[in-house]
Amino acid sequence: MIFAYLALTVICFFFVLKAADILVVSSSVIARHYGIPPVFIGVVLVGIGTSAPEIFVTLMASLSSHPEIVLGNASGSIAANTGIAMAVIFWLYDRGIKKASGGDKVAVNNIFIALNFLFLGAGAFGMIFLLKNGIGRTAGIIMLLLMAAYFYLTAMINRKIFSVAVPDRAAGKTFKDFALSLAVLIVCCKVAVASSSQVARLAGISEFIIGLTIIAVGTSLPEIITSLTATKKGEWGLAVGDLVGSQALNLYFLIGLSAIVRPVKMGSSVFFFGWLSIFLGEICFFLWDKKIPSRVKSLVLFATYCAYLFANVRCG
Repeated sequence: MIFAYLALTVICFFFVLKAADILVVSSSVIARHYGIPPVFIGVVLVGIGTSAPEIFVTLMASLSSHPEIVLGNASGSIAANTGIAMAVIFWLYDRGIKKASGGDKVAVNNIFIALNFLFLGAGAFGMIFLLKNGIGRTAGIIMLLLMAAYFYLTAMINRKIFSVAVPDRAAGKTFKDFALSLAVLIVCCKVAVASSSQVARLAGISEFIIGLTIIAVGTSLPEIITSLTATKKGEWGLAVGDLVGSQALNLYFLIGLSAIVRPVKMGSSVFFFGWLSIFLGEICFFLWDKKIPSRVKSLVLFATYCAYLFANVRCG
């Protein structure tokens, strides 16, 4: 039985890699077709698409009176996106940035101006929730408005580098490829996580370790695979845009939507916002400080992720 699950995991990962490859290529074609910076496509189109499963899980958890799942899911996704995917992207930074176009480099820098907006918002909400003892419906509405403001800010600061559109006759097919590859990516990631979890259980690994590693990383697997594939192809802006867009959705949309459906009690929110501020603060600092070698940044981000896992073990 264990070999059957193992074979299923390998097959799913094969389709995941192929789907991610098609997703990145089709996203790049769409960006050129409309003259939009790839980083903006990454933030909006790819970021929202790869975060769709988390949005669904969040809504179901809120309706089922399990707000702790919402914070755990959002916290785990942000930690994995930053501590694993962003760390690897920084490790490959020199190679990726050399392949990126001038406009793409500017767009990436502009995206992180908007990311500071996320960082400040996380810190501010952390203080408010500490004083208010939870996340109410009013705060949830404000968070959704802030998410809209974030996407608007992202569009405004990048409007000057929109290039001339290069119409593609195959644009219609490209949109179909994008939608199909996104669906295959998400479904195969979920199956891969489920089958690999079964392999771990049959191998005698504890449920806690499975939840902390396979399940935690699995929720962000679509974003991680897509961003790493984009980096490998030199689509630096698309890779970073996908991760940053997912962070915005995890912070503002997932938590905001959950609070509107059912207010979130204090509990783990302090822990969540504390680690969130650390992760986002590190990214903002690292991208503005050009003197720090990119691989040092990568190691620090991964070390922080390990500290996050250790804190979960200690608190759990």
